[in-house]
Amino acid sequence: MNMKMTAAALAALLLAGSVRADDAKPDATARESVMTFLKHLKQALTESAVASDRKNERTAAVAAVRGAAQTSDQADPDVPTLKGDAAAQRLALRRAQDAQFEKGLDLVLAGKTADGIKALEAFKAKNPKYRDIADVQQAIDKAKSIPAAAPAEEKPAASASVPTKN
Repeated sequence: MNMKMTAAALAALLLAGSVRADDAKPDATARESVMTFLKHLKQALTESAVASDRKNERTAAVAAVRGAAQTSDQADPDVPTLKGDAAAQRLALRRAQDAQFEKGLDLVLAGKTADGIKALEAFKAKNPKYRDIADVQQAIDKAKSIPAAAPAEEKPAASASVPTKN
C-alpha cells in the first residue's frame, strides 16, 4: 500500500514538471491579442474562394397538380421578368457594407486606432441593421481597449538625442 502511494506521488510530480515546461511560453500582450482578434475578424469578412460557385448552385423543383386552372395577373407566363434582381442588389449592399467595415478594421490594424474607432462608430450609426452589428460593436470595444502604443517610449529617446549645454 505504501509503495503504491509513493509511486502515485512520484507520477504526479513528473506530470506536474512537464506542465510547468509548457507554462514557460510568454503570454501574449493585450495589444497583440486584440490585434489578432481584429485580423481574424477581417479575415472572416473576406469572401472565400468557393463562395461565387456556391451561389450559382441553386436548384429549383417544380410540381404539377391537377385541378382547376390557376391564373394570375402577377404570374403570367407570357410576360418576361428578371430573376435575381433583388438578390443581386442585396448582395451588392452586403459587399459594400463589408468593405466599409473592413476599412475601419484596416485603420485600427495600421495603428491609427482613433481614426479606426471613429470609422467603425460612423459605420455602426450609418448601418444599424447590418447583419453583423454585434461584431462591429465588439471590434469597437476591443479597439478602445488597445493600450496606447509606444509614444511614452519614444519621448525619452527623443530627449536623449538633444544635446545638452554645459
